[in-house]
Amino acid sequence: MMAKLIRLADQLARARQHLLAARLAERLSSTIKGASVTVEETRVVVRGRGLIKRWLIDPELRFLSGDHK
Repeated sequence: MMAKLIRLADQLARARQHLLAARLAERLSSTIKGASVTVEETRVVVRGRGLIKRWLIDPELRFLSGDHK
């Protein structure tokens, strides 16, 4: 019984992580024009020229991954 509950909790946590990663990727895609945004498991990967410079300049990008609703 306990093992079944643990498996269910793990499944729910993984599903939530995937959902949050997808939401973040969507927000990044709309915010960072010209960048490639992909979701790998629960990681969000952003690729493109000048990203660090943009990240340093734009405070909205630095705090994008925060839990703002």
